[in-house]
Amino acid sequence: MNKVKLGLVLGLAVVLVAAFALPGCVPEAAPPEAPPEAPPEVPPPTGPIKIGINLSLTGPKAKFGVMDRNSLEVARAKFGVAEIAGRSITFVVEDNRGDPSIAKSAEEKLATLDKVDLIIGGYSSACGVTQAAAANDLEVPHILVTSSKDDITMAGYEWVFSGPRVPASHYADAVWGFVDEVLIPGGVKKVALYYEMTDWGTSSAKGLRPGFEERGIELVYDSPYDSTATDFKPMLSAVKAAKPDMIMAVSYLMDAGLLARQAAELRVNVLCYMGQAGGYTMPEFLELAGENANYVLTTANWSPLAAWKGTLAGVDWTNKEYYDAYLETYGAEPDYHGAQGYAAWQVALDALLRVDAAGKPINRENIKAALEETKLMTAMGLIEHKEWTDDMGHHYYNQGLPLTYVMQWLNGVQEVVWPLEGKSADYVFPVPKYEER
Repeated sequence: MNKVKLGLVLGLAVVLVAAFALPGCVPEAAPPEAPPEAPPEVPPPTGPIKIGINLSLTGPKAKFGVMDRNSLEVARAKFGVAEIAGRSITFVVEDNRGDPSIAKSAEEKLATLDKVDLIIGGYSSACGVTQAAAANDLEVPHILVTSSKDDITMAGYEWVFSGPRVPASHYADAVWGFVDEVLIPGGVKKVALYYEMTDWGTSSAKGLRPGFEERGIELVYDSPYDSTATDFKPMLSAVKAAKPDMIMAVSYLMDAGLLARQAAELRVNVLCYMGQAGGYTMPEFLELAGENANYVLTTANWSPLAAWKGTLAGVDWTNKEYYDAYLETYGAEPDYHGAQGYAAWQVALDALLRVDAAGKPINRENIKAALEETKLMTAMGLIEHKEWTDDMGHHYYNQGLPLTYVMQWLNGVQEVVWPLEGKSADYVFPVPKYEER
């Protein structure tokens, strides 16, 4: 570039710089960015607090689901809380008929169409599995009533809470002291184990086997069965041929009654016949089994004789009051299934009241957070939602561990016989042979 052109370029640059330095020629600064808009305030929920109830109210397992539902109503009447924070409490009830696929659909309907704040339910484990998975996927808090398969609260679900349920592997917790201190010294060396073939039966059997094996008790019979069958004599004949000292049975209601009758007809004499809760605890077992109910032992997750008591929503309560109120209202005795329903409402109501007391809106997230902190005395004893591992390697989430008992049918009445400090009658062992009764 020659000197003339270079001078022209430099001169132009000077002029431009000077021009921008003159008043009014400074380029305007970019306007400051507007602050981001604050998210709109979410108004507190209005309308009723909706509690979904998902139980088997018809079908083969209706006895259990109806008892749970009735007990929820007894609890609601007892504590008398009809509204919280100006919002009425409404139960939205779905009958899953004991069918896992219907239970899942009912859970989805409650969560999406009915937009409930909380769901209570689950009797059979097969239904509980589908309900829990759906509740967790849809992020609605769910309190399990009974569904006891270990895997349900081992799945790591954040939205599913054990409530008053006992994991299937721990139904027999009270049994082992009885086995060690009474049955083994009394000559029990061989056991026949039969169990209904769905989730509850198989998971219960899985928990029972190690207990017998660790004690050197031989499993001379170990088999599932179809609880809907009406003739168990071929199976019981095989049991008799195995010559066990003890029977351990995991049964629902109708099958429990038929098994007791048919074992008597075949004279399957053993030193003790024990059930794993389920149908053996139901008052109707006596009707189905008749006099053959006598001397049958069973694990149990509850007894009306247990001295649980407390205060909730300003109302004092005792375990025995629940039993009496149920009997007076429905003309029938509840068993542990009903007590679990009653306790489920205690757990739910406690969570709702704590959310309100903290000044927070009652919604799913806040109910979930409150349930995570549950530590409450109920008709099932102390309920806590914790993460823990048992000595069998089961790792549970949001799971407590209520106490269990050993009961025995004596003279047509179910008595607490173990632990001894809680007994209402002395156990009978060994039991008389059928031909000597």
